[in-house]
This record gives sequence, C-alpha cells and structure tokens, in this order.
Amino acid sequence: MFGPMMNQFGGMFGMGGGSMNEMIEKMTTTLESVKKMNAQFKDPDCTTFVCVCIAEFLSLYETERLIQELTKQGIDTHNIIVNQLLFPDTDKDGKVTCRKCGSRQAIQSKYLSEIDELYEDFHVVKLPLLEAEVRGGPEILKFSERMVDPKLNEQSK
Repeated sequence: MFGPMMNQFGGMFGMGGGSMNEMIEKMTTTLESVKKMNAQFKDPDCTTFVCVCIAEFLSLYETERLIQELTKQGIDTHNIIVNQLLFPDTDKDGKVTCRKCGSRQAIQSKYLSEIDELYEDFHVVKLPLLEAEVRGGPEILKFSERMVDPKLNEQSK
C-alpha cells in the first residue's frame, strides 16, 4: 500500500527506488541544508532583501505586505528601490510640457511621499525611468552605479 507512495517520494529526492534508510538519510541531509539556508537568510550580516517597487498603489501595497512577511520571518528588509520614476521635461517657466507625463509624475509624487513616510528608517533608492532597456554587462554595470550614487539619478531629471 505504501510502496508506490514511497517510490514517489524517493523519486522526488533523486533516490530512484532506494531503501527506506537511504530515503531517511537523504531527507535528514536536505533538512540540515534547509536549516543552514534559513539561518543565513536571517543573518543580516550575511543576507539582506532588497525590495523593488514602482511608485503606484498596487506596487506599494504589495511591497508593504512583502516587508511585513519577511520581517515576521526575521529577514532584514531595510532596502527599497523605487524604479521607473518620471522626471518630465519642463518649459522655461517650469511647466511640464507633456500632460500625460505631468499626470504620471503627480501620481508618483503622491506615492513617493507615502514611501518616504512609511519607510523613513529604510535605505530608499529612487531610480528614473530610462529611455532604453538595461541589457548586457556594461549596461547593467552602468545602471548599478545609480544605486550607490544618487547624484547620477538627479542628472536624469
């Protein structure tokens, strides 16, 4: 009765029809590995979780849920990246030249204020919406510099 079920479990653990003792040994080894990984995830000197969101309602809501859940699990989450921020062009009087861009910026500003309020003790990096997709090693390296030097993001405004 249990034979087919045990064979199925054995297949899940890469046992291919091994004995019960082999299966228990494999499960014990797997459990030890999971416990080590769990300890590493909870060690802020070893691991931190960086949340990435955009300045919109649903993304902010899901980020807050994620942070709460990771915090319950004892995982460091004090880093947030807010991506795809719009800094529209303005005319000589400072008026936004594109109505849709101005509207989107107003929405983002509202959620940026909420992010600043909710996560005042977090490290928050605000990244601009770029004209091109970030692909390939050199582009990723260039983009990553924006995460450590906020002045580069201000130049995109």
